[in-house]
Amino acid sequence: MTDTTTEDPAADPTGGISNGPLSALLGNLLDDVVNIVEKPTTRTALRGLPTGFRDLDLVTGGLTPGSLTVIASRPQVGRTTLLTDICRNTAIKNSTPAAVYSLEESGELFLMRILAAEARVARHHIICGHMTDEDWTRVARRVPDVSAAPLHVKTPGRLTMAALEAEARELVEEHGVELLAVDGIQDIRPAKRSDLREREVGDVVRDLKTLARELNIPVVATSHLNRNPEQRYDRLPKLDDLRESGAITFAADTILLLHREDAYDLDTPRAGEADFYVAKHRQGPTCVITTAFQGHYGRFVDMTQT
Repeated sequence: MTDTTTEDPAADPTGGISNGPLSALLGNLLDDVVNIVEKPTTRTALRGLPTGFRDLDLVTGGLTPGSLTVIASRPQVGRTTLLTDICRNTAIKNSTPAAVYSLEESGELFLMRILAAEARVARHHIICGHMTDEDWTRVARRVPDVSAAPLHVKTPGRLTMAALEAEARELVEEHGVELLAVDGIQDIRPAKRSDLREREVGDVVRDLKTLARELNIPVVATSHLNRNPEQRYDRLPKLDDLRESGAITFAADTILLLHREDAYDLDTPRAGEADFYVAKHRQGPTCVITTAFQGHYGRFVDMTQT
């Protein structure tokens, strides 16, 4: 007798894959989807490294291997702060090896950022030596975790793309680094110099994207915005404001534009709030995510943590 029983295709989404040229790739993809769906909650179902911001991770799925994320803003709005937050979450909270290149400040100042944010001590207290007993207690409590974190901080006076590529490969091979962060795309010297600044920056961005894919790790980098936002009545940033290179818009997988009303108006009712504009997202929707900005500590946090 012929068995006419049919199986539910949803029970095994990989069951109907033939042995074509895409079968292995498609099988891996469906396995990943099944693993994500079967996790306890969607809040932890991430394809990549968590950024530490719940709503941002829910939209992007985290920092995925091979991707390039660009954080851009006008000065004093918080692009270095957000980059630091991501590095802290990766290396300190999740004990995942990460490397950061700070091209705009010394190693001591960058570590001061990390310590102030982790200990919740006002940065100007540390810089000016106005530490209270409570400040010292908070710092002492966090120093062991910060010291033990697998975070490699590099602060070269100058950096070429060739040197970055060589060092990044070494960090991945010898230390298992899973995240590369670079504070200052415009400060990296390209492999080939050009009379056109836009071409140089474009070459750097494309090389960063290539490096992310070759090493199979996420790369996060910061970029400047031009003055256009300050000439608008609402001062909101746009993709066209990325300074010196439209190539960033094309090469990056995700672009976050930062905006804070209190950077321009201290009396705004939105003081202490910040907006992350997901202006480009290759794998999903664009949106605006509101977070809290704790400027005295030098960090962003989810609104639910305030």
